[in-house]
Amino acid sequence: MEKSKQLMRTDDACLSELKVKPKCMHTKVSYKLTMYDEELQQKVNKVMTFEDVVAIEFRMNYFDNPIGAECCGFYEIFVQEEKEAMLERNFDFRRESFLFHEDYDYDPEEEADILNYRESIDEIRENIGEYRLFEQQTTGGVYLILAKEWSV
Repeated sequence: MEKSKQLMRTDDACLSELKVKPKCMHTKVSYKLTMYDEELQQKVNKVMTFEDVVAIEFRMNYFDNPIGAECCGFYEIFVQEEKEAMLERNFDFRRESFLFHEDYDYDPEEEADILNYRESIDEIRENIGEYRLFEQQTTGGVYLILAKEWSV
């Protein structure tokens, strides 16, 4: 089975703007790329848009332009376990972050506690096949977006 596929060549692009519009399971993410168009022989702006975003991860080492680094490849990852692992990492990290500050009255046994409440994540997990995992590589790190659709 194919693990991933390059969807678009972005290796000459700069990522210059990133927007996240929160709306529960209908969150929208977009980022602006400035890249060279061979046919037009000039730089053009393109906007990558992701619909129904349920998880986002940024793993950046440095920022050498306004939002990220020079872009490398843009891929879709097909491995189901990677999608599920991303959901769990984000869920667990939120709990760790809340508890780090030691000012949250956490009850590990209470299902309704917001740090234990899994109804939304379990619903996504049950329908994980409807979601696609996208990866934008840059020279400074990686953007991962778990969404239903994308467009340029």
